[in-house]
Amino acid sequence: MNTRKQYALFLKQIHSLKPWQMTTLATAICERAWPNYALFAEIAQFGAPGEVRHCLNMLWDNAAGLQSAKNFERLLEKLDNNTPELDDFNMFGVHLAQDFIVGLNCSINCAMAIDPPETEVASVLTLSLSTIGKFIKYAEAPDLKGIELTQYIEQHELYALQVAFINELINDLKKDPKQNKEFTRELRQVAANEGISQLGISME
Repeated sequence: MNTRKQYALFLKQIHSLKPWQMTTLATAICERAWPNYALFAEIAQFGAPGEVRHCLNMLWDNAAGLQSAKNFERLLEKLDNNTPELDDFNMFGVHLAQDFIVGLNCSINCAMAIDPPETEVASVLTLSLSTIGKFIKYAEAPDLKGIELTQYIEQHELYALQVAFINELINDLKKDPKQNKEFTRELRQVAANEGISQLGISME
């Protein structure tokens, strides 16, 4: 499935979610991808990962109804200062780190309702799968292209697991229409996945 079709499918899946549910969904996807950024920042000695982690924590507080998004512009400023440039690093991990920052930007925009939240969330979901595609091509299938590459990626365990994770999140959110701290806490724990990202990357 190409990116445009995947994006359209996600829009259809999430159109009935409430704004707080959309923010929660986007934040959970970013939480799963956090080790990708954290490991890059550690290896490359780049930026201030604590500031980026703070942005993600603030999103979780917003999803739980504990934090307003009124002043979230300052979070976007922090992310600007911690966004790696691809040309500045001779390592594949910079692509994964940049994808994480883009997803986190979209999630913050969702919380702030700068654009229709469903477009931001669909972008986060689609990007999470695109990141897996980049990783698989780099690590396992550098010579594949076109349909062969697409089929290889979509049949890969990492891709299937992320699709299942996304569907699980959407279904759980639809079952719990009221915003509450306990539900958000449990979802956050699931999304953290014991510190293992959607690529199988861990800080351990």
